[in-house]
Amino acid sequence: MRSLFIVPVLAFCAALFSGVPAQAGNESIVAVVNQDVVTSSDLTARLDLIAASTGLPPSKELNDKLRPQVMDMLIDEQIKMQEAKRLRVKVSEEEIEQGFQSIAQQNNIPPDVFKKALSQRGIKLSTMHDQIEAQLAWTKIVQKRVRPRVEVSDADIDSELAQMEENVGRDQYRVAEIFLPHSNEGGNDGDVRALARKLSDQLQQQPDAFPKVARQFSQSAGAEQGGMIGWVFGSQMAEEVEKVLPTLTKGQVSQPVETAAGYYILYLLDKRQISQETMPSREDVMQRIGTQRLDRAQRRYLMDLYSASFIERRI
Repeated sequence: MRSLFIVPVLAFCAALFSGVPAQAGNESIVAVVNQDVVTSSDLTARLDLIAASTGLPPSKELNDKLRPQVMDMLIDEQIKMQEAKRLRVKVSEEEIEQGFQSIAQQNNIPPDVFKKALSQRGIKLSTMHDQIEAQLAWTKIVQKRVRPRVEVSDADIDSELAQMEENVGRDQYRVAEIFLPHSNEGGNDGDVRALARKLSDQLQQQPDAFPKVARQFSQSAGAEQGGMIGWVFGSQMAEEVEKVLPTLTKGQVSQPVETAAGYYILYLLDKRQISQETMPSREDVMQRIGTQRLDRAQRRYLMDLYSASFIERRI
């Protein structure tokens, strides 16, 4: 099977060039992750970066709802970098610089202008440097430790195609999604629910921002492609999602859909009836199955690391 993991890069949007410069706050430790810490300035800097890169209108209400999720992101990155250190996985400065260039190219911004815009917003280059480094390190870990165990057999592909043959004439949906898993702590899930509702409300008013928001927040396999999961039947999704898909119109963003795994925000891009002419190729089916399996496997890997870690949140 061909490589299924695309090196992640962060999307960046024109919102970077507007708004008020970030304000520095008082330094304090907001979380302990094994031998490392997350500081209040780390948290503030990442919130500022996300506000600039998603294009969502900044507000105290949105910031308050983002804070717990961003804290989780920073804790996850600490765990990933600690695992990279344990496995002696390194990311070179050249690779990180390529990440900067990729972000700039995605938004048709020259790299030097991009970096200057960050500084003008009061965002340290080290903030994005750290995020890119953690993403690239995790990509290498997944390719080294997880990817070799993911297999898609001819029987898997045949089964999927046979199922699609049986569904000729039924509706198929081209969907993007944002997936927010339930709280890692397994306790109060209110913060995740509140964030899902706030993002949904904002995206219903500003659906064009969906890909940018998905890249920053979604924990699904298609996150780095703007949440895109392609053409699916309702039956291929969680039961709760299957019920919602037929109620959406083209271009509509859904309210959060709660499932056993977490919350989904759906963006319906198109709808069609499956026919022999629109049947996917074996290669497409293999890629989709493989991506889903790789996504599940790397999530389990991260959750195992998370469970074995000492984590203390101080806010």
